[in-house]
Amino acid sequence: MADSVVSFLLGHLSQLLQHEANLLFGVEDKIQSLQNELEIINAYLKTSSKGNKNNNKEIEKIVLSQFRDAAHQAEDVIDTFIANVAIYKRRNVLGRMLHSVHHAKLLHDVAENIDKIKTKLKDIHESNIKYNQESSNQSTSATEEEERKRSLQRLRRNVEEENVVGFVHESEAVINRLIEGHPLHLNVISIVGMGGLGKTTLARKVYNSDKVKKHFNCRAWVSVSNECRTRELLLGLLQNLMPEHDYESRSGNKIKKKGKKKHNEAVSNSQGFSSLSDDELKKRVWEFLKLKKYLLILDDMWKIQDWDEIKDAFPNENKGSRILITSRLKEVALHTGRDPYYLQFLNEEQSWELFYKKVFRGEEYPCDLESLGKEIVKSCGGLPLSIVVLAGLLANKEKSHREWSKVLGHVNWYLTQDKETNVRDVVLKLSLDDLPSRLKPCFLYLGIFPEDSEIHVRRLLQLWVAEGFIQETGSRDAYDVAEDYLYELIDRSLIQVARVEDIEGVQTCRFHDLLRDLCILESKEDKIFEVCTETNILIWSKPRRLSVHSTISHYVSSSTKHHSCVRSLFVSVPNYLVENDELKWLTKDFKLVRVLDLDLESYKIPSNLGNFIHLRYLRIGSAGICSVPDSICNLQNLQTLCFEPSTLYFHDIPISFPYGIIKLKHLTHVHTDRPIVLRGSSSKLDGEVMWRLQTIGFIALDKKTTYLIEKGSFPKLRTIRVHIVKGDVPTMLLCLQKLKHLIELEIHVQLDENNIGRIARNPEEVLQSLKHLTHLSILKINYLPNLVTHVTMFPPNITKLALVRIESLNDDGMKVIGSLAKLQIFILSGSFYGSRASGSCFDFNFAQDGFPQLQEFQMADFPIRNWKLANGSMSRLQILTVDNCPVLDSLPSELWSLTTLRKVCVRKPSDAMAAMLQNLEVNNECELIVE
Repeated sequence: MADSVVSFLLGHLSQLLQHEANLLFGVEDKIQSLQNELEIINAYLKTSSKGNKNNNKEIEKIVLSQFRDAAHQAEDVIDTFIANVAIYKRRNVLGRMLHSVHHAKLLHDVAENIDKIKTKLKDIHESNIKYNQESSNQSTSATEEEERKRSLQRLRRNVEEENVVGFVHESEAVINRLIEGHPLHLNVISIVGMGGLGKTTLARKVYNSDKVKKHFNCRAWVSVSNECRTRELLLGLLQNLMPEHDYESRSGNKIKKKGKKKHNEAVSNSQGFSSLSDDELKKRVWEFLKLKKYLLILDDMWKIQDWDEIKDAFPNENKGSRILITSRLKEVALHTGRDPYYLQFLNEEQSWELFYKKVFRGEEYPCDLESLGKEIVKSCGGLPLSIVVLAGLLANKEKSHREWSKVLGHVNWYLTQDKETNVRDVVLKLSLDDLPSRLKPCFLYLGIFPEDSEIHVRRLLQLWVAEGFIQETGSRDAYDVAEDYLYELIDRSLIQVARVEDIEGVQTCRFHDLLRDLCILESKEDKIFEVCTETNILIWSKPRRLSVHSTISHYVSSSTKHHSCVRSLFVSVPNYLVENDELKWLTKDFKLVRVLDLDLESYKIPSNLGNFIHLRYLRIGSAGICSVPDSICNLQNLQTLCFEPSTLYFHDIPISFPYGIIKLKHLTHVHTDRPIVLRGSSSKLDGEVMWRLQTIGFIALDKKTTYLIEKGSFPKLRTIRVHIVKGDVPTMLLCLQKLKHLIELEIHVQLDENNIGRIARNPEEVLQSLKHLTHLSILKINYLPNLVTHVTMFPPNITKLALVRIESLNDDGMKVIGSLAKLQIFILSGSFYGSRASGSCFDFNFAQDGFPQLQEFQMADFPIRNWKLANGSMSRLQILTVDNCPVLDSLPSELWSLTTLRKVCVRKPSDAMAAMLQNLEVNNECELIVE
């Protein structure tokens, strides 16, 4: 992590020298020289992170820690200086004169501090070189470290293979995959899951099953590992295959060998293979296997290239052979074969069985310890490796309620002790240490969020960017790269997907509690972040990030620490109304923060918010804020601004923003749950352009907003949600044509009766104003009462269309929607009760060959009576949802002949619909859900 700290500081200094030279007047040369020194240090750290086996690991750890602390010190000096200079420059002429002596002293102090830091960096570097030279002739530490790694690998495998419980369903499923499928072709099957889930255990159980032994006449097992080389893997295969091949050939000649002699001969032959090239070794393996119906287990494969380099050694001679691979990486599994088997965590019953077998070793367990033991087991979260390690700890302790209560009270402490058999070493050293340096801070950062929380992907990615974790992006958008990182962590089974849209992808994710606890420990040691709750006692270690999961008053009363080192502050106490004194504490103690994420209730934002000049990310999860102070215009580094409560709900009370917010050149995303209304004059701000702004979550489309759009103030805007309460709607929407990069648009209409009546009579006027948005991909319109359309109305490249609170839709309108050649998702939400009051019900007729690319159709609260599908309509439909359409008594019969259909969900059906669905027979590929 030290290299990421230095890399971020280098980027920070570079940006300051390029864009904030006016703030650095008098110390530019000093900062430039510090940047040069840090570049050398950074190059060294990147080399060290690749692992130099000749280095003493303890020395290296100390050196990295020293470099990190020095980088943090440099960051503190520079950030404090910039904050003070920014305040100085905001003073008037008289104020600057009165504070000129203080400013001169500030310049002198920062120059002196930078010189001290440079000297410290040089001393650390020179000491490291000296001690590394002294230890280069002593390979003991490196050898011990390698042996320790090997022992951890052995421990992991031994733990996984011991006391196999559960896996009955899992082993049957994997065995069926091995035996079924094409009877002749070679198939590759994979088991995927995070470290410690029992992939090797399951594979071993499958490998040793009688069913598998009878089905395959040749079996071999080889462990791949992260550091395995192709040559070693091939030799390992030969060592496993040779005895069996030798036995088969010699028994065919009716010659038998003693076991020991046979073993020695196999070893001798294997050693003889060492002189062969890799290609010759592949050929030997291929020759051994070509006449066999074989099963090979390649355990713990980490790299795609390992498979690519050895796959030619496996013959496909129409014998029905199989290869079973275990891996933590989904990408490896998908590369080697299709449809991996994803191993899940143990349930409570399986976890308890594994635990008591390890603790009591075949003896009966005391009944009075069962409930306490199950509480301990629950803390392991169903991870077999964690359960076995914790059980091993208790197996050597007195089996009494008193001893077990101690363990329960300090279970996380036991799990994170620096012993050879702890979860930190076994799980994190095998999973976390394998992460590329670009992913490690992103992964550890997840520990900041509250336990068992469901994390919104959008929020997570924006935080990663604000923290500076996404640095090497090239020409790509940083948020797109961050999304790649997220999917890499998901593929590695380190992040669990919580909510996923069938078409649109992952929306929320979660973090296993055990991994969270371990990441908190790891982060605390490296001063990445600390978490404070109502119960824990914070041992202050000057963390760069602080996550408070208690009331602010509780934290303030229990902490007297200075917080100038904190660069990110999280406070997560939903529904807690913060007091004014607590807000004052925040603004006083955390002036250097870059990230401020407050999940609490507040009716006011402090007026001195503008003093947080380093702020890049600001989120306040409160529904009570109605005005944002003018001082926000001072936050020139702000990238993401979010005012959304944890529980999302819509109401139309606006949030007042100062017009001067358009001066924020780095602002990229603005998210609010209510419409933004701009206040103040634009007379002094003509010509201001927000070049980086991509998202406006919700804004009132009034005269000020339309003026800014027409003047080209948002040239890169990609997403906007507008709220219209008065005015000529079609004319106001015409300004959106200026947004040449707009891909997502949501329109909320809330007008008086006269304007609504006009739109109801002529909704095509609204749609005519949108037809020129050729880049638009996602369109949501909330509230066009009667949608009667003509052929040219909708933008041509729409892939997702949502029409909400639509009271009627005729055949002409449906035909136009069905003609959208790229439409993949169609959401239709009516106002059923309003329609029912007027006695209106409608029929849907989907035209022939309509909706050619549609994959998902959702219909809710709509007064549809009959629905007909013409031939070829919705030919690619995968998902259908019908919710609360009580006058619809049946679904089109043509629907069930769609070969792509895989999920139909009907909620609140009519009695006739429920009866029809109950007697319906659907093909096995389609899932029918009635709720």
